[in-house]
Amino acid sequence: MKTAKFFVFLSIMTLFAACGGGGDNNFYGGDSGYDGDVSGKTDNDVEHVERPDNANRPGGGGSSGGIGGGSTGTQDEEEEPDEDLSDSGTAQPDGESGDSGDTEPTDTGDSTDSGDTGDTSDSCEDFPAYESDPDIAQCVAGYPSDGTKNIVLERLNHLRAIHKLPPVVYTDEFDDIVAECSLVIAANQKLSHFPDSSWKCYSDDALEGCSSSNIHITMASYQPEIDDAAIVDGFMIEENVEELGHRRWFLDPWLAEISYGRSEGFGSGQYGANTFVLGAAVHVIGGAQQDISASDIEFVAYPFENYPKELYDDSVMMSFTAITNKSAKWGNNVVNFASASIAITSETENKVYQIKDLQFDNEGYGVPNNLRWRTSGIRTGVKYNVVIHNVIINNYSQDYSYWFQLD
Repeated sequence: MKTAKFFVFLSIMTLFAACGGGGDNNFYGGDSGYDGDVSGKTDNDVEHVERPDNANRPGGGGSSGGIGGGSTGTQDEEEEPDEDLSDSGTAQPDGESGDSGDTEPTDTGDSTDSGDTGDTSDSCEDFPAYESDPDIAQCVAGYPSDGTKNIVLERLNHLRAIHKLPPVVYTDEFDDIVAECSLVIAANQKLSHFPDSSWKCYSDDALEGCSSSNIHITMASYQPEIDDAAIVDGFMIEENVEELGHRRWFLDPWLAEISYGRSEGFGSGQYGANTFVLGAAVHVIGGAQQDISASDIEFVAYPFENYPKELYDDSVMMSFTAITNKSAKWGNNVVNFASASIAITSETENKVYQIKDLQFDNEGYGVPNNLRWRTSGIRTGVKYNVVIHNVIINNYSQDYSYWFQLD
């Protein structure tokens, strides 16, 4: 992404990808080779983390059709995704870029030697970003400091608490694999859940880490300040990632633990040594699971109750997941949204809120059921009531209701 400011061209882009889960080890919905090459445009206020680009459904997958195990569906006529997303600057599949002819970050003259990360402390914190600094040129992975890990953990637990979900804990069990995953992302300046032996700095640990984590890349022609909490927010917002894979893993009531990897520097990948790149990974698949059998969790909705306004706008999908079996996560794939309807009302506004882009599936991105949609005209400081009618569970109809307010 490029923007002109005082005749100096700056470029920055971020991209997120999430893993899916399902039966027969079909964790990723068929997207086994996405490289995540991307470019686009920002406004003049270049921000470090933007909302997630559409990474050719890395957090989703499956085929359209009726409801059922491993199926997806829509209730109204669904338009095919626009493959030319140059206006939004979102990612294109198979290495195609959003801006024709403008895929390469512009050299600002502010480069460092390949592999030199410069000051790896987070300027807004009083602790170093790394316990062990990465060296991309030498294929040495970085290991975040305890302070950096806590930023990610605390932000995720803050958001889970809003949804009335139990907190997760940090485990160092997966630190090595998320570190190696982050390294190959940074070293190759591209994103995939399935790096292979052709990648620089490849290792089996890198493959294991990338295939079991929400993964992220930031690229820029300068070294931006890194906000690890904003990386968590980006995974939650899920703008233009239709299956909401990142969000669904983070808001899985059964999720019990995470690990966080991060590596950064001026690398030697496809965009050259003058390009700053950061790779990051949050491990979410294959760890311990919580026992929620005694909880009162009945659903997970987004947004929910008093919600941070920075995590929603009209381009972001709302979502709902029913929790009907607290003893067995996969017992929740019996939920059928094919006949469901959604009503959004406000106690202070006389307005009908149109439901758009209604989709549903029973894929296993966290809990194996999800209903999602968009609407418009939602304002901050206004309380909205949501009623979801005619959710079919074991051949019986059930309604759900909740409220939210953006603050």
